[in-house]
Amino acid sequence: MRFFLAVIAIILAMRVYNPNAFAGISYADMFLPERGYKPVEDIWHLKQPEYHTDWNETISDNQLYKEWCINTFEKGEQIYEAYKEIAFNIDYCAEQPKTDCWQTPVETRQSKHGDCEDSVFLFFSRLSELDIDGDIVWGWVTDENSSMTFAHVWYQLFDKGGRQYIVEGFSKEWNGIIPLEVIGRVEERAPMLMLRHSQVNNVLSELLVDFDSTHTFLEPFDNGQLHWNIYFNNNHIIREIFQKLQFMFWRYREQMNKL
Repeated sequence: MRFFLAVIAIILAMRVYNPNAFAGISYADMFLPERGYKPVEDIWHLKQPEYHTDWNETISDNQLYKEWCINTFEKGEQIYEAYKEIAFNIDYCAEQPKTDCWQTPVETRQSKHGDCEDSVFLFFSRLSELDIDGDIVWGWVTDENSSMTFAHVWYQLFDKGGRQYIVEGFSKEWNGIIPLEVIGRVEERAPMLMLRHSQVNNVLSELLVDFDSTHTFLEPFDNGQLHWNIYFNNNHIIREIFQKLQFMFWRYREQMNKL
């Protein structure tokens, strides 16, 4: 059973949550070439121009992939457009060690670079007002061959039949929407925090109520309890995630109000 907001406690001996683990190398760099999923004939050769203008003008369409998205997912055409942007129009850029600043979708679109959470927020922003069966997920990825474990943020989708897919950015190919069972053959994904797509805006609206007037982080965490009655037991990792979400989406709302 999937909940609109699920928190799973994870105990990994001698491992510390580190968003900068393997800085400089994206999931797409490490794994997607052999783990990506191409549901249609791969006949498209896309070459990014050296300088970008408007992203819609620089990326060729893949009509076969578009049709696959439409046939596979509710709101498949919009999912196709959102994936196209995070796959082809932004480049992976690692942050400096010991820093983890989350860009807003506006900032990522303007800079044309980011890391895993920036890709996920950009993807979500294009779909935020739609009824999408999906989740934003923070968690761990463990490669079964090397036993390498690292912190990651991803988006998961469910198709019309309930089949689960993982969405990865930065691929520069039409291979980044991947069935979970395909990835599951060679890696394990352990969610730590999952936010249901349909509830993200409600959760963030509540988090931002006090922040607008006080600029004080996470008043809802008083006494270890959020207003929507999900207990976190003051987990410092979850608290840090919500602090960053709160500040990032406050900035994003301010930026959108100025457009």
